[in-house]
Amino acid sequence: MHPKEDFRSEVTPEFLAFLEEEIHQEPRPLARAPIRGGVQIAFWGLRIYIVTMLIMVTIGFARGMH
Repeated sequence: MHPKEDFRSEVTPEFLAFLEEEIHQEPRPLARAPIRGGVQIAFWGLRIYIVTMLIMVTIGFARGMH
């Protein structure tokens, strides 16, 4: 193994300047990305699959309780 030459354990003035700049910034608001095409079809398919599985589980529990 060779020692890491760029590793510094002390805080550098460049890092302090960067940190000072970043601390005072307001976070940007997040916006949802539009879902289009095949991704939207896949999501609808997953929703249909989940509803179908819930119905099948409900039927299975109802028949198993008799």
